[in-house]
Amino acid sequence: MIYAKVMTANDGGRKLSGKQLIAVLGAVCRNKTKLITDDFRGYEILNRDTERGYKRFVVNHSIGQYSAGNGIHTNSIETFWSVFKRGWYGIYHHINVKYLQYYVNEFCFRNNHREDINPFNSMLRQALIKEPGRKFA
Repeated sequence: MIYAKVMTANDGGRKLSGKQLIAVLGAVCRNKTKLITDDFRGYEILNRDTERGYKRFVVNHSIGQYSAGNGIHTNSIETFWSVFKRGWYGIYHHINVKYLQYYVNEFCFRNNHREDINPFNSMLRQALIKEPGRKFA
């Protein structure tokens, strides 16, 4: 399952802080989730965050490692971003940053439902989920 979120600079001007990362993961991941990351320093907070009990596995690209064995790799997420970039350059050509999250959401949906026999029905089900306080016409 792919979940991607466009991150903006925090108050200190940093593009991605550990606190921002933990907030996103806390919203979408269960405690004790297995996380596979590359060696980006921002992910080091995952090693210190014992409250949620995330288990981090690292693929160290800086030393030429592309698989840590036993299914530990970043190929799936790298493929996702490659497909997204092909869509950006090949289909849309220009994406306004204001709407970037919508495009990311579209490609997340495409990836997460790529094996559905009828992804349109999946999209309709998601569109019609009744939310508290939401009124349907």
